[in-house]
Amino acid sequence: RVIKSTFLYPLISKMNSDDEELYHYSDEDITSDEDADGGIKSSDFELSSDDGNEDTDDIEVAIENEYYNAKQLRDTSVSEALAAFEEVLNLEKNNDRVGSWSYKALKQLVKLNLLRTNINGNEMLKYYDRLLQSVISGAVTQNLYEKGIAGLLDRVSQTVSNRANSSSNTTNGVDRQTLKQMYVSTLAVVQPNGRCPNERIWFKTSLKLGQLLYETNDLSQLQILIKELLKTQQQTSDDSSSSRFAGPHLLEIYALQIQLYSRKKDNKKLRELLDRAMLVVEGGIPHPRTLALIQEMGGKMHLASKEFEAAGKSFF
Repeated sequence: RVIKSTFLYPLISKMNSDDEELYHYSDEDITSDEDADGGIKSSDFELSSDDGNEDTDDIEVAIENEYYNAKQLRDTSVSEALAAFEEVLNLEKNNDRVGSWSYKALKQLVKLNLLRTNINGNEMLKYYDRLLQSVISGAVTQNLYEKGIAGLLDRVSQTVSNRANSSSNTTNGVDRQTLKQMYVSTLAVVQPNGRCPNERIWFKTSLKLGQLLYETNDLSQLQILIKELLKTQQQTSDDSSSSRFAGPHLLEIYALQIQLYSRKKDNKKLRELLDRAMLVVEGGIPHPRTLALIQEMGGKMHLASKEFEAAGKSFF
C-alpha cells in the first residue's frame, strides 16, 4: 500500500512549485513545437549546417592567439615579434579580413620600430599609413583609434625629442621630417573633408604640427596652418553644438600665433594679439601650460620695449 509521509510532502510540493516556474510553457511554445493533432513536426528533425560559422570562429581564434603570442615576444626579441605581428596581418589578409587585429598589429609594429637599434623611418611610415587605412575601413571604433593615433604620435614625438637632445651619435632613422610626415598623413585622413573626419584629432594634430613648424623655423607653412585653424575655428564658433570648445581652442591657436609673431619680431601684431588673448583668458579657464606660454611671450615683449613693470607682471 502507499504510505503518505507528512515529512516529505512539503518538500515535494516545493520542488513541484519550483519546477513549474523553471519549466513553464506557454501555449505558443506548445503549438510551435507540435502539429495541430499533437504530433511532433517533421521540421524538428531537419539539421542545419553551422560549418561556416565554425570556420569563422576558428580563424578568429587563430588570429587572436597569434597576436598575443607576438606580444609575448616583444620583451625577448624585437625581430621575432615583428615577424609574428606580420603573421597576424597575413592571417587576416589571406582570409579577406581587415579587422581590429590588423589595426592592433600595425600599432605594435610602429612601436616596435622605435625599439630597433637602427630605426627605419620609411618602414615605420609604411606601417603607420596602413594603420590609417584600417581606420578608414572602419576596422575599429572611434574611441579606440583616437587613443591609438594620439598615443603613437606622442610616442614618436618623444623619441624625436630625446634624439634631438641626445649627445650620442646613434643611428636613428626617425627625425622631425618623419614626425612631420606622420602629422600630415593623419591630417589628410581626419580633416573635415577627409575620408574619416574627426574634429578632435584634426585640431590636436594641427597644433602639434604647428609647434613642430615653429621649432624648425618653417614660418611660412606655420602661417598657412594658423590661417586654416582660425578659419575652421570661426565655423565651429557659429555651430552652437561646438561652442563650448570655442574659447579654449581659440586660445591655443592664439598661443601658436603669438610664438609666430614673436619669432618674426612683429611687435605691433604681437601686442594686439596678446590683448585679444587676455580677453579670452578672462572669459574662461585656460590650460595652465597655454596661459604660461602666452604670459612668457608677453613678458619678453614688454622687456624688449623696456616696460619693466608690465614685464614683471607677466612673468610673475
